[in-house]
Amino acid sequence: MKITLHRLKTDLTVDEVLLLQFALIKFLLSEVSARVDEQGAQLEERLGQQQYAGSRSLLATQDQLKWFRKHQAEFQFRVVRLLLRQLQKEEIGNLKLLRQQYLGDRLPGAVNILFNPMLAARSPQDPAVLLENYALWPDFSAVNEMLEDVLGQELPLKAEPLKRVARSDHAQPEVFDELGGLFTVQALLGTALDQKDQPGESFTWFEYPGNVTWLFDERVLNQQLDRAREGGGLTSGWRFKADIKRLLKVFERIQKSLRDQHAGREMIASHVLRDQITQQDLDLLDIPLMCKFVAGSDVKRILGLIDLSKEGAGALVDKLKRAQGTLDGLVREAPAQQYLKILLDVCRYRLHLKYYRFAHRAFNRLNVIVDPEQVQLAKAGGNLYRLMNSEEVKLVASEEPEIVHHTILKADVRGSTTVTQELIRQSLNPASYFSLRFFGPINERLSIYGATKVFIEGDAVILGFYEHENRPQDWYSVAQACGMAKEMVDIVRLQNTGNQKTGLPLLEIGIGICYSADRPLFLYDENRPIMISSAIGDADRMSSCSWKLRSTFEAGPFNVHVLEIGHGHHQRGEKGQEYIRYNVNGILLDDAAFAKLRDEVDLKRLSAKIAGQSEKFLVGRFPDANGRKRDLVVRQGTVGVWDDPHVTSGPADGQSFYEVLTNNKLVTQIIGMVDRPE
Repeated sequence: MKITLHRLKTDLTVDEVLLLQFALIKFLLSEVSARVDEQGAQLEERLGQQQYAGSRSLLATQDQLKWFRKHQAEFQFRVVRLLLRQLQKEEIGNLKLLRQQYLGDRLPGAVNILFNPMLAARSPQDPAVLLENYALWPDFSAVNEMLEDVLGQELPLKAEPLKRVARSDHAQPEVFDELGGLFTVQALLGTALDQKDQPGESFTWFEYPGNVTWLFDERVLNQQLDRAREGGGLTSGWRFKADIKRLLKVFERIQKSLRDQHAGREMIASHVLRDQITQQDLDLLDIPLMCKFVAGSDVKRILGLIDLSKEGAGALVDKLKRAQGTLDGLVREAPAQQYLKILLDVCRYRLHLKYYRFAHRAFNRLNVIVDPEQVQLAKAGGNLYRLMNSEEVKLVASEEPEIVHHTILKADVRGSTTVTQELIRQSLNPASYFSLRFFGPINERLSIYGATKVFIEGDAVILGFYEHENRPQDWYSVAQACGMAKEMVDIVRLQNTGNQKTGLPLLEIGIGICYSADRPLFLYDENRPIMISSAIGDADRMSSCSWKLRSTFEAGPFNVHVLEIGHGHHQRGEKGQEYIRYNVNGILLDDAAFAKLRDEVDLKRLSAKIAGQSEKFLVGRFPDANGRKRDLVVRQGTVGVWDDPHVTSGPADGQSFYEVLTNNKLVTQIIGMVDRPE
């Protein structure tokens, strides 16, 4: 937690820290519960094996399993409580000042919520947690509703009902409840409504024990009376004294109602027994039955449930009888103080129930993982938050930083099927041919341009170019994708030269390059990452070529043309498309990629007449992954209009498209003109 708080200066926000602090507690609760359940499963498995084998140890194992089932919840409570207390010592000691420094007043009750004693139990109504922290009430809902009714009638401050019923037909309950906490308190608090991304709780005056002390503790009231007399005189004192009498009458009614319910004595009995019960006592009798005995309920029946032949049984009976005498004395000598304790217990229990539900709302918004494969998936998806100590922080600093932006290159390789069929006809191995002449050369150039293979198979080649956080000096993903794309076109041209000599069909390629300012997401097939990015689909469209445009542009000097489908044409809007493209051995950038390229490279503009037409070009140099400077020429073309079968030029100031020139002779010519102004 100390390291996590300090990370507010680097990679975490306050809201993230406020939520992440619940992760450690969730991990602790989940881990202890899993280990306890595992112990029970091992006992049951051992019992089954012994029953099958007729083992002499069968009876002993049966006794162990019976004991374990009886005390499982209590055992888990004591283990978690022990661990939480160790953490709480650090929280209220070393971490207190850090919390104040970094979090200020944001979620001021965080420590009380995190170390709420209810969280240690499998249920807030487990006898062990009630005995140790509150009172052992036979029926909390009945006690609470009685108090709400009395307070609502007698006081101007309305005691809002603890269990609230959803008032809107559109209100939906929280569906996800990994640790079962929301369901556990549903009978006491009502359905937990879905709060989406802003979990919270509302509190009333009856959730704060200090309010009960101010209203009903006679000693505190008398102290206030003295101050009222000193500050306001006799008149003020008389009025205040009358108010005190009314409050004490309300409290008397509360005491009478608790006695009439026969719940008061049992709750007082739990106070008397709190520090006296041992594990040996629990092996002989349950906590609720002990409290009933001390309260004077069903004494004969409960005595009959104690096996007096067992060790410690006599001592337990003597202890319970002494506790009876203690309880009688407390009720006789200071009944008001005993019932005030019960009222305070109810207040704290109400408060902690809401803390408990809030904590489980937070737990349900965190997926705590330790499995390496799950960690990899979460990291790839950009949803991983690592809680680390100082050594782990140093280790992470040495790891590859997170991807923050990416560029996708999609190459549409056409003609590979025809070439493959001809190779087979000539008794040649297509796999070896393409590996040596196409995929091999591409793989050799990947590291030069910092490219990562996303998908290479058959006629589909998709490469990724990533930009990592904390490395802005290396953010040349679009420029390097352009360099790689030009190399791929050159590879295809070189292979076609060989194909012409051997009589094989020619290959054709169309390349699209798209940039995304977001991090890519990944799925994993075993250890193989599968990228999820909208830029892949966009690049696929950039690389496409319509057969309807081939006869129009194949004899021209450029390899890419983009046309807008006419507004009245039936194909406009089909599958969401408004443009048709010609891309034969060309490279087309989308608008986002070109805008990013202008940030990466100092591009100089110039105009030149090519084939009698005035064309605009942008020329610059960029570093490859090894730092070597490389030339780049981009043509800024004008989007035309296609109204099948007619093609018309767009206006000179109309929409533009951007083609990376691949004609080496033309590239050299344009670079030679770079010093001439536009």
